[in-house]
Amino acid sequence: MRHSPFAIRNSTGFTLIEIILVAAVLVILLVSTLPRFQETSQRLHVERTAFEVAQLLRYAHGRAVSQGDVIVVTWDGEGRRASLGSLDGTEPAAWPIDCSRQPLPLSPPLQSTSVPETVTVNLVREDRAVTCVNFFPDGTSDPTTLHLIHRALDYIVTVHGPTSYVALAARPAAR
Repeated sequence: MRHSPFAIRNSTGFTLIEIILVAAVLVILLVSTLPRFQETSQRLHVERTAFEVAQLLRYAHGRAVSQGDVIVVTWDGEGRRASLGSLDGTEPAAWPIDCSRQPLPLSPPLQSTSVPETVTVNLVREDRAVTCVNFFPDGTSDPTTLHLIHRALDYIVTVHGPTSYVALAARPAAR
């Protein structure tokens, strides 16, 4: 029996049209989810930065107690990063009450990664903007709150003065 060239064959593969339609659907899904991936990536970067700053503050507390000096975490608004320095602080009368004294850099130098431009950073003590947090050899510190605000979230790093306990929390940003 001969087969006609116009006969319909039973095919087990995909047609070119089916492949193009599937590819088009995948492209549409990818394009629609790409902004969410970017937003998630930015949010995770800010979360990582907030965690890193909290760890830097915890390290400063530990180093102040073990080293016996005042350890200062200074916020550099231009460089958008926090760095650690040291002041001779063996005597409580010499402990700084503000951020006017320039700390000596630690060896090796320690600083956080740069905070993205999309993040607003506020360092607050007693409802005043400040640029530093002092950690003292007796285990106390300046009670300070650091806000890293990114879009709808406010990452709050709180330093408890009497104990130097550092807490990290996130909440919706105030509008």
